[in-house]
Parts: sequence; structure tokens; C-alpha cells
Amino acid sequence: MSIRRMTLGSVVFAGVALVGSSAAAFACTNLAMLNLSSATGKAGDTVTVTGSSFRMPANVTTGIQVKWNGVDGAVLNEVRPDRAGNFSTTITVPESQPGYYVITAVLRDARGIDVSGTPARAQFQVLGGAAKPVPAPAAAQLSSGATGSSAGSAVPGALVAGLGVLGLVLFGAGFVAAARIRRPVPAAAKAPVRRD
Repeated sequence: MSIRRMTLGSVVFAGVALVGSSAAAFACTNLAMLNLSSATGKAGDTVTVTGSSFRMPANVTTGIQVKWNGVDGAVLNEVRPDRAGNFSTTITVPESQPGYYVITAVLRDARGIDVSGTPARAQFQVLGGAAKPVPAPAAAQLSSGATGSSAGSAVPGALVAGLGVLGLVLFGAGFVAAARIRRPVPAAAKAPVRRD
């Protein structure tokens, strides 16, 4: 087998594998989403928190815990999702210094392990006494993993889309390489020499 054919086979296989794995990852990804009625407020304000794609695992008696400033933060409320995995509840913003915080919705199975696609996060800004927004520090924006009032799945979505595009490019390159490969032309058979 020639090196060209082996290279072509490798490129085509890599392209098909990337497209297939990207499609499978996209089909299996069902990330929980969290939205806030307001992304800013003062301590003591009431905020409505809604979520989707929180599927309750079997044999779990606890619900979704809405926590302040991370998965290990104080529990602000606990709620059970409906059959479709949606919920709505209210929280009271705790006493906090002005700045940016993360509201996290945590759902764990009977073993205490996060359910697939969770937790979900949303950024919240506690305003100062004069209700003026505080400039967002760069580290707070990057570490929260959310912008505005909802935690996004933009990074995994962009990653899956990027892998899909890369897979299609590799597949196309393999197709072009296959079209360029020329089969060797057999040497012309020698005509028998005629002797008179």
C-alpha cells in the first residue's frame, strides 16, 4: 500500500471521527440553564430564579439547592423541578459587600455527585448604597462563567461547533486528496518481435 493511500486513509478517518464525535457530543449535551429576574440589586432584595434542564435522578429526596457565591456557598433556597426539569423560586440577596457574585443551582444524585449538565450559574451584582453599578473586575467576569443574567453554554457549544468545522475541513481535504491520487498506469505490453 502506498504512503499516499495510507495518508489519505488517515485524513479521511480523522475527519469522519471528528464529525462523528462532535455530532455525538452535541446530541448528548443538555446543560442546565439558570436565569435571574434581575442581574443587579441590593442586600435584602428579592430575585426570582428560574432554571431549565434540571432532570431529577431516581431515589433523590433533595431538590435543587440555590446557593450564594459558588457550589459550596450558603443555601438561599431549595426547590424541586417539574417533570420537564424546569423550576422557579425566589431568593433574598444576603448581606454582602458591593461587587460581583455567582448564584449557583446545584442538583446532586443519591451519591452526592453533580447530575450531568449541572450545576448552572448566573452572575449577580450587589449594588452599593447609592444604587450605582460597580465596575466589573476582569477576574470576576472570567471566573463566573456567566454574563448578564444567565449561565451560558457558549463555550461548550463553540467547542462542539469548532470541532465540527475542523472535522468537515479534514473530510474535505481527504476527499480532495483522494481525487488527486492517480492510479498507476500499467506499462504497455511489449509487442512480440517478428522474425522473418
